[in-house]
Amino acid sequence: MKAPSKIVNLAEGQYKLITTNIEGGHMAHLEKMTKGTPRPIKRQPGRYDLAARGLALRMDIEKFKAWKSKQPPRPKEKPALTVTGNDPQTREIALKIIAKLSSEDYLAMDNKEPYYTPDGDAIHSLYLELEDIFKEEYGVARPQGRTIVVGDLHGNFNDLWRIIHAWLSDVVDQGPKQNIIFLGDIVDRGPRQLECLILILAYKAVFPKQVFIVRGNHEESDTCEDFQADMLARGYSDEAEQAIKLLLDLFEKLPSLGVIDGRILCMHGMLAVELTKEDLAVQADLSPAHFSDMARNMRWNDPSEEVVRISPNTSRGGGQLWPPKKIEETIEMLGIDFVLRGHQMMTNGVRRFANLPLATVFSSSFYCDEKNLGAVLFVDPEKNAIVPIFIVNMNDKIETQDAFDKRLAEGWKAKDYTATKEQTKMAKPNVKKNKKK
Repeated sequence: MKAPSKIVNLAEGQYKLITTNIEGGHMAHLEKMTKGTPRPIKRQPGRYDLAARGLALRMDIEKFKAWKSKQPPRPKEKPALTVTGNDPQTREIALKIIAKLSSEDYLAMDNKEPYYTPDGDAIHSLYLELEDIFKEEYGVARPQGRTIVVGDLHGNFNDLWRIIHAWLSDVVDQGPKQNIIFLGDIVDRGPRQLECLILILAYKAVFPKQVFIVRGNHEESDTCEDFQADMLARGYSDEAEQAIKLLLDLFEKLPSLGVIDGRILCMHGMLAVELTKEDLAVQADLSPAHFSDMARNMRWNDPSEEVVRISPNTSRGGGQLWPPKKIEETIEMLGIDFVLRGHQMMTNGVRRFANLPLATVFSSSFYCDEKNLGAVLFVDPEKNAIVPIFIVNMNDKIETQDAFDKRLAEGWKAKDYTATKEQTKMAKPNVKKNKKK
């Protein structure tokens, strides 16, 4: 049964979440992301194993040199991109990173070593450039116009590159026609978390007005221990600790809030009680140092139909759970059309919450060996539309979340999978958790 074209009935002129593709040639390149064979990601070893391996590399210089010599040479040619960043030297470094991580040789490696590890000087140059760029955003990412919204990636480089490829398929002299905003949790858990982070930072340095990053809870120093251990395991030797410090400090400067077209609120976690309508004004200064408590809540909070009032988020050990009624009241108070957030894995990549103008998007497919789709959301101001686009498609067609849940409940009888008792058992909790009440 085909899903209705409009899920939510809002006042004329407000954004609507659409489940079917809207008309227009600009959608064709986004549909390419539904093609291709899904590649499962694997968890990295535990952080203590990674740290031990990193220390061993630092102590054994011969082993470090041997590892370094196996890395493929960097391509000499620069990609054909028109850059808009400020510092020429940083642009050159960023373009080299982009060229390396976009090369066919690198992409053909899949998730096998050797990993790509930029040197400490490159990280330091990116840090100096991006520190000023994030400072000028005053704590709020403000994309204007068509925007691709990316949820949690957690080191899934394959899916990130599919998204980047679609984003860059429509380019003019000033850069990409549409913006792209990342809702945090770029690092931790996936096999190429540093590559994901560095590629996004490089594009931010090249296209500072088209690329936006919102901080997630895994961009906090006390949460991203796996990322820090992975950095040690890369063979940085004496540069490791300094590189880690620079990236962690850059995390501190990321906005925790995004506002698309002045009408769509974006954050990693959820709304916060401290957030006011005045905070969303263009002239508002929400620099990280000015609203640390509110920013942390927006990174950790979750919506929940299991509570009737704002309650402690005990399952995460931090943040709050927000009931539907409080969410509805806050959205009305803020005068916004929609809230887009990440923070929770959705079996079908995207999920609307409690029939409210709030949606969760998760962009890492096969997350930690789960059989989930990844998705992005395409915001089209001209049509007041928010369109889910699925990155990995199991049946070569777009399904609604309810249809996908039904397939899970029937025991994974999709043509791409053979149902097993173990898979059926895994599916039941997801269906129960995601099912509307």
